[in-house]
Amino acid sequence: MLPVSLIVVSDYVGDSSDDELLRSLKAYASDPAGVPAEIIVMAPAGSDIGSEPAFAESELRQSPVFFHTYASDESSQLKDAGLAHCRNALIAVVEADCLPEPGWLKALTDAMQNDPSIDVVSGRTIYGREGMLMRVMSLMDRGFIEHRHRGRIIHVSNNGALYRREILDRYKYEAASGPFVSAHLRQQAMLADGVTMAIAPEAVSIHAFGGWRFLWDVRRNKGYQFARMKLLRKTSGHTRLGLALYATGFSFRSDRQTAVAVGGSYCKWSDWPLFAAMMLLVRVPEFLGALAAGDPEAFKASTSYR
Repeated sequence: MLPVSLIVVSDYVGDSSDDELLRSLKAYASDPAGVPAEIIVMAPAGSDIGSEPAFAESELRQSPVFFHTYASDESSQLKDAGLAHCRNALIAVVEADCLPEPGWLKALTDAMQNDPSIDVVSGRTIYGREGMLMRVMSLMDRGFIEHRHRGRIIHVSNNGALYRREILDRYKYEAASGPFVSAHLRQQAMLADGVTMAIAPEAVSIHAFGGWRFLWDVRRNKGYQFARMKLLRKTSGHTRLGLALYATGFSFRSDRQTAVAVGGSYCKWSDWPLFAAMMLLVRVPEFLGALAAGDPEAFKASTSYR
């Protein structure tokens, strides 16, 4: 077993959530490269997750699995609450709709153990390698994790990363902010304090892909995130329209920078016309999400992300 505690949460409400969780747990608990010393599954209070017979299958017995609940339906708060149940100095935090490829945890653990200066290391998340849309949207939605700023990794994967325990102890998520904004706020705090972030691109996990409706929801959340962060800076004079234009413009520039930096690692030459089309199409849901930045409760009610 690897000296790692693994916290698993779900950040997306869908009909296949339990099936995704079970597939993910089996993958972690049966990885020939090494399994976590323990798996901590966190769910909202009142959930019956873990009570199904399938969760006691033999594939899970190679790594102890513990189910816990917490009085919140926000994935960020469930991640924080899971820390109290962990017994190891290295802690991986993942989301249930991501399926790790063999060696995922071993690659992250090796990176951390080989370089004591690393505080947190992320894996690479993709939707899949087959299919033009999968490759293009993997780059647009997930590739920013690998984009360096002045030679420095400045992002932590919200759905799959390994931390030194003291980092999780110190940097908590913001309550009632949603998964996108809370991750952004925590990341800014870590960067301000000089936390060393790294990427292990050979540690690959496959994120569940729910089609166009899913992509629409992802991008609405991105627009909301960028507009909400602008509001939280407490600068005055922003209209809803101005915030929406700012958010979509910021996201466009970010996607373009990511494509220049790491596009060749995700896409084939034949994918770029679709990438250009998606660069325009995704601005529509981003614009709509940004318009809702002034009403967090209403936005939460409108999205499947928690």
